[in-house]
Amino acid sequence: MNFENRDIETNIMFADLEKGKQWTARQDYCRIILVISGRLNISFSDIKEESISASKFFFLPAGYGCMINAPEKSSFVSIGINDEDYLYDSCRMKELKSTEQQGVSYLSFNEVMNGYIRSLLIYKDKNIDYNFLADIKAKELICILKASYTGEQLGSFFSTYLTNDLYFTEQVRKLTKSVRNVRELADQMHYSYSGFNKKFRKVFGVSAYSWLRQRRASAVYHEIYHTDKSLKQISTDNKFATLSHFNEFCHKILGASPRQIRSKRYRKQNT
Repeated sequence: MNFENRDIETNIMFADLEKGKQWTARQDYCRIILVISGRLNISFSDIKEESISASKFFFLPAGYGCMINAPEKSSFVSIGINDEDYLYDSCRMKELKSTEQQGVSYLSFNEVMNGYIRSLLIYKDKNIDYNFLADIKAKELICILKASYTGEQLGSFFSTYLTNDLYFTEQVRKLTKSVRNVRELADQMHYSYSGFNKKFRKVFGVSAYSWLRQRRASAVYHEIYHTDKSLKQISTDNKFATLSHFNEFCHKILGASPRQIRSKRYRKQNT
């Protein structure tokens, strides 16, 4: 498995995965993942596992946990977009929905996209400093999407991202992992508690408490089932005060203890 520039803050990353290997996406900014060859099983923190084959690409919003597994030898390119303002302006639709949509949507490569990918691979093969060109290439990709795919296709592609207040939802997603509850999230975003709840319900269509609890439950389940992190580490990373509170949360919200959830994966692997 060869990850180029994995430890450098770059917007373009080429990755080759041998069969059975996996990669976990950072959650720092939005990404578009282009599947060059093979097939990838995509597991999101709050979305069921999806299988995406070569010559397709999908969108990963900032703040979303994502694990990529390769059931066969595969390669992909990750294009990071850390200028969200540019993404907002370029992909703004005439009519945005008022709530987030759960699910992952992908698009197939077209002739223009194939040309774009060829240019990336040339940079790689010729050792051209694609890090220097990363911002330009990221913006070029957004221009290509807007010019060569329909509004309906893009609406579906960005379905986990586009709401009637893009900046608000982006900040909510980014900060969710670092807070314990709605009050902390409101403070982080410089809202009063009541003002935040009113704004949240208007944008997301549900209460902040319900959304945050579901997001936390999905993240916890994802880490227990799909990673090898210790249960204690998962508890700490998800801001539980004690391990007993973590166990209680899993029993109440997920319907099973952390060990029972993890054992499901082992039983599946042995069948």
